[in-house]
Amino acid sequence: MNILGISAFYHDSAAALIKDGKVLCAAEEERFSRIKHDNQFPAKAVEFCLGEANITIEDVDYISYYEKPLLKFERILETFVDTYPFSLMPFLKGIPEWINQKIKVEQIIRKTTGFKGKILYIPHHLSHASATFYPSSFKEAAILTIDGVGEYQTTGLWFGKGNKINLLKSINFPHSLGLLYSTFTAFLGFKVNEDEYKLMGLAAYGKPNQTGKILKIIDVKEDGSFSMNMHYFSYREGFQMWNNKFEDIFGHSRNSNQPIIKRDKDLAASIQAVTEEIYFKILNHLYGLTKTKNLCLSGGVVLNVLANGKIYKNTPFKNIYIFGAAGDSGGAIGSALFSYHSLLEVKKRQPIKNLYLGSEYSNDEIKKYLTKYNLKYKLFKNEDELIEAAANLLNKNNIIGWFQGKMEFGPRALGSRSILCKPTPREMKTKVNIIKIREQFRPFAGSILQEKVHEYFEVPEKNHPSPFMVFCFQVKEEKIKDLAAIVHADNTCRIQTVSKENRRYYKLIKKFHDLSGIPCVLNTSFNLKGEPIVENPDQAIKDFLKTELDYLVIESFLIYKG
Repeated sequence: MNILGISAFYHDSAAALIKDGKVLCAAEEERFSRIKHDNQFPAKAVEFCLGEANITIEDVDYISYYEKPLLKFERILETFVDTYPFSLMPFLKGIPEWINQKIKVEQIIRKTTGFKGKILYIPHHLSHASATFYPSSFKEAAILTIDGVGEYQTTGLWFGKGNKINLLKSINFPHSLGLLYSTFTAFLGFKVNEDEYKLMGLAAYGKPNQTGKILKIIDVKEDGSFSMNMHYFSYREGFQMWNNKFEDIFGHSRNSNQPIIKRDKDLAASIQAVTEEIYFKILNHLYGLTKTKNLCLSGGVVLNVLANGKIYKNTPFKNIYIFGAAGDSGGAIGSALFSYHSLLEVKKRQPIKNLYLGSEYSNDEIKKYLTKYNLKYKLFKNEDELIEAAANLLNKNNIIGWFQGKMEFGPRALGSRSILCKPTPREMKTKVNIIKIREQFRPFAGSILQEKVHEYFEVPEKNHPSPFMVFCFQVKEEKIKDLAAIVHADNTCRIQTVSKENRRYYKLIKKFHDLSGIPCVLNTSFNLKGEPIVENPDQAIKDFLKTELDYLVIESFLIYKG
């Protein structure tokens, strides 16, 4: 049975195809359209999935959509009525998009794909819950979904067992931890639904001395339930997320072109601290409801890796699974899996252990691009020789583009479309930030051999797995020098553990360890400012040629300059 999952029209549109419960392929539309966080119907991603599976739309049994559009439109109308006349202008501006697109999902799906079968609509947060529970290996688990807003829900507490997922409690719009965090993201001059991770990175440079002020505008109960004082927010009725009363407490907002000052750093640290406090209270209450040590997490707020790394110390949960594509793109997989396991009542589940679900290119295809750009390269027919050459380049402080195998699904580069370098000395961080045209305060992640992670990081157990780069842990004091380029201001680091399942990427880090004594490399996504992660060799080559990247490794080719 083939089920095509789709998410669209808000941000990070995506498509995924599952066959008999196994995820065959998945991709975000942005990778093909080259529009970052593209929210349009994922026509190119759908085309990719069908081609990858070597089927046509006639072979698809069901299409599953990741939310209920009419229910979401109902919430939009209710909000307009509640906030009229202040919401008139935003409503008039947004209503054409709703009328022409967002409530015509079925018409758009059928017209774009030619699909004539049954279309299933799965609630937004249930899609999130499904995206993390069904791919986990847990027979039963507590589930938390938390983001900006779905139809009405912003937070969902669930219990999953077998192939069933049951809702225990929820918090609804306008009260939203995701929107609270996004309000401060925008207030400090960053982009909503795009730059929240910048705010998280900035938090390490400040002191959480503004938490008292923040807790005046949000009422938090001991069980983690919360309500926001809407007298300070205007995202229901205006184009701006905060209002003048908000500025009476926190001062004037920062423009994106203004320098970052101490106030900004302290506010970032404070909203991070408040977010963590609420997060852990919710999780402790969820544990009380479920009494299971297993936890699954999904939703945009779950991409707050700094908070995730502290769950073990602040809650009773011992086994945690976080689906790497925790945001809206993952809803494409979640909706399809829910349709298969719950609606169609199929009990057998298939865990997802890696996110290499995207496109890949053969050496013959790649060679055409090398000829097109008249590049100098060396073709390695022996994989071990390629690995040794690349590892030697890393050990000599070169920065390389690394393009291998199937593209990753989700927001993180996991060793298929990555920029890599040695994790020390400290100036490697500066060099890579310059290449990527990024702010210097922003940190980088580390990819470390699975069997060595406990030697370098304060992880809750030996060989703690983090294959999707969704946890941030403290670096051991004696290892800070070895990881100087990836240790953040608070001595933490976002990590990806790399096992033998990662094949060539594992071999590269293993050889680098043999040469340098360090079982870890700096890993960042292969893209420049404003770009999605590269999808094909042409994009990778263009970024290589217009930056100070030293070398480019695409499959079996080592490409160099000069």
